[in-house]
Amino acid sequence: MIIFKNGFIELDYEPATDILRFEMPNVDDVVMPEMKRCLKVIVEHVRNYDVKRILLDARKTDILGGNEGYATIITEFYRDLMLTRVRRVARLVTPESIRENLVKRTLAKMNISFEVQAFTDTDSAMKWLKSTD
Repeated sequence: MIIFKNGFIELDYEPATDILRFEMPNVDDVVMPEMKRCLKVIVEHVRNYDVKRILLDARKTDILGGNEGYATIITEFYRDLMLTRVRRVARLVTPESIRENLVKRTLAKMNISFEVQAFTDTDSAMKWLKSTD
């Protein structure tokens, strides 16, 4: 069920599996503030729906602006998620992209209180999310 939709993101929540799905938008310096606001909206919905599992699709996301700005908002997003009851985040990615290498470095610097795994296909990600904690 679609629980939120605007020009940047669409949040699709499956209550039966407790999985929130969304696709990350492209990021450039112009839309960086909107991206930051969208990530706050995602965290708000995670909190309101008490979501435990997230499927984040970043395969089509391009970083068209500064890497530092993107790293900052990603750090803030994961810190905000740590204040919720999220247990697992499955990231759908394109391996070895500049974006993915930046995210890996950023997450490696953090002490995240939930599991984060990267996948290149939806089936593997969903299987992992649905597996017993």
